[in-house]
Amino acid sequence: MALGFVLHSAGVLAPGVSSLSELLTLRRTGKPNGSESMTLPAPMALPANERRRASHVVRLTLACVEQALRGSRYRADQLRCVFASDEGTGEVCEQMLEALATTGQVSPLLFHNSVHNAPSGYFSIAYGNRHPAVSVSLGSETFASGLLCAVSEASTSEEPVLFVTYDSPLTGPIRSLLPVEQATASAWIITSDAESRARHGESPSAQSSLGAFELSLQRADANCDQAPPQWIPASWSANSSARSLEVLGLLADGRGTCGFRLGAQCLRVTLVETRGSC
Repeated sequence: MALGFVLHSAGVLAPGVSSLSELLTLRRTGKPNGSESMTLPAPMALPANERRRASHVVRLTLACVEQALRGSRYRADQLRCVFASDEGTGEVCEQMLEALATTGQVSPLLFHNSVHNAPSGYFSIAYGNRHPAVSVSLGSETFASGLLCAVSEASTSEEPVLFVTYDSPLTGPIRSLLPVEQATASAWIITSDAESRARHGESPSAQSSLGAFELSLQRADANCDQAPPQWIPASWSANSSARSLEVLGLLADGRGTCGFRLGAQCLRVTLVETRGSC
């Protein structure tokens, strides 16, 4: 059985890529639009105190979310949330470990920012969102499990869902265990296909959205979860969140399927129809 969902808008951040349109340019040309540096803006949606405390990963996720919200008909406080990251707040955990190895004292602020659901908590503070939020981590299968969770949430709740998948770069000994060299993130605002038709009284092709997709679970085979395509830079390839960019890249082709291993099964994501301007 396939689960259908509509992608209404998306935000993307990666080295040399600062929007969905730039990602699609990379997909078409194989070259990023600009330099590979990444400057993250201050998260102005946060109150001043929280803004000063925001870690790199919080700034990364909120900058991505802001992009998605600009292209969405849905308000931030309407959205259920699924956040998915392999290492979560890895750079903060590194700071905690260093503090324990030296002074033996960890500041309350570091501990506060170290928990895996810190980015979703900062999002709820920034936008006054009181809807349920789920934080997912499943190693290399984090993106696939997070997407399945988000689409299932949209289908069962019949409400719009914000899906954010992200990885923040690691340094030192932790990178030797989890080789995340560069930051990648994407934020999707999705609904179930049935919910979109019921709420707006429109045919799928008439809706203002980017595309319609289907998810299906099948027995894993040799064609599932192949190496990332060549247009994905090698320095991103260890990031689970970079797999989300493969799926968004299908919008440049207007069709296609990606497969991702999820336990003993394969999660296949198929672009059924493109809509709007990509």
